Amino acid sequence: MKPLEGITVLDFTQAFSGPYCAMNLGDYGARVIKVERVEDGDQSREWGPYADNGNSGYFALYNRNKESIAIDLSHSEGKAIIRKLYAESDVVLENFKYGTMDKLGLGYETAKEINPEIIFASITGFGQTGPLKKNTAYDNVIECMCGYMEITGYPDGPPLRSGASVGDSYTGITMFLAIVLACYDKKLTGRGRRLDVAMLDTMFAAVEEAILAYSLTDSPVSRSGNAKPREIVPYDTYECADGIIAVGINDEDMWPDFCKAIGMPELTDDPLYADNDMRCRNFESFTAMMKNVMKKESKEYFMERFSSYNIPASPLLLPLETLANQQFIHRNMVLDIEDSNVGKYKAFGIPIKFSRTPGEVKKSSPLLGENTIEIMKSVGYTDQMVAKLIEEEIVGAAESRCMEK
Repeated sequence: MKPLEGITVLDFTQAFSGPYCAMNLGDYGARVIKVERVEDGDQSREWGPYADNGNSGYFALYNRNKESIAIDLSHSEGKAIIRKLYAESDVVLENFKYGTMDKLGLGYETAKEINPEIIFASITGFGQTGPLKKNTAYDNVIECMCGYMEITGYPDGPPLRSGASVGDSYTGITMFLAIVLACYDKKLTGRGRRLDVAMLDTMFAAVEEAILAYSLTDSPVSRSGNAKPREIVPYDTYECADGIIAVGINDEDMWPDFCKAIGMPELTDDPLYADNDMRCRNFESFTAMMKNVMKKESKEYFMERFSSYNIPASPLLLPLETLANQQFIHRNMVLDIEDSNVGKYKAFGIPIKFSRTPGEVKKSSPLLGENTIEIMKSVGYTDQMVAKLIEEEIVGAAESRCMEK
């Protein structure tokens, strides 16, 4: 039995943060019923990259382990279906703009009246309170607003957003944790609740020492490339004769071995670099010296040297190169998935490893409306009633689309 088996999640989310949260819930055994628009479903079904058949790989990646029901939520009959599903669900998850669920007549108060123990989880850009609550936000806007972008990049270059949409993934993981905590508390107390997670809040909590440094010293912290010149030296990327490696040490005990690894044992007691405080003060001269040293040999040479002294280091890998990395493969972090929408593709695995009842990818992403009929029948609709609602385009079913084709 999986950790979240027996939990039913009614998932209204689209795009990234919400689907990523719901995917994690599904990976650990929750039943996730994805509610999609009748016409074209989750907006990310239109996002690239695309498979040869034109379907979205992006949607496939973040919507595994889910069922799909397609409903017109603007129609009274569509709302009636949702109310029936509220009675059978443990968790409602949504990432619409602030107030959308209330406007539909399907907000927390409605859900709580139907099912007093329900957990109603809302992801938004700015949260359910505050002067910006009605504003729309995307990852780049949030990174810019919370200071994350200002501390990313090189000092002589412009601020940069992160290479991946960390605001979305971090917010999704934060809500995943919130839902698991709420489910645990519900098991103890029998009480549901409203959960409010904002992208801005989660990213603000991730700016690390920038806020702390300013509050303690009144000195602003700005971008420093791949280094941490105020905290740890060496901790940077360096260009070897044939490419880039990252290397760092986290305590003084490593410093003598680092010096031996680069072939400069005399640096160990050099008054300019003998301890981390001095190396931070002399960061520029240290970095210039390291650039000269590292250019003389290959990545393989330095990786062997650092490995022999147990110094943390890695060559720069392209995303595709990670698929062949034996550590990822050994940890089952590279999966081959046969998907209903895009066919066979490679995906990331499940990062949390359990000694028993581990997470699992049981099914691929769903076709639009793949489970509409069975879900509706499970809450009391007959075949005739479902057929009528399909004909009226109040609900959609994958079976009916296949028949039309």
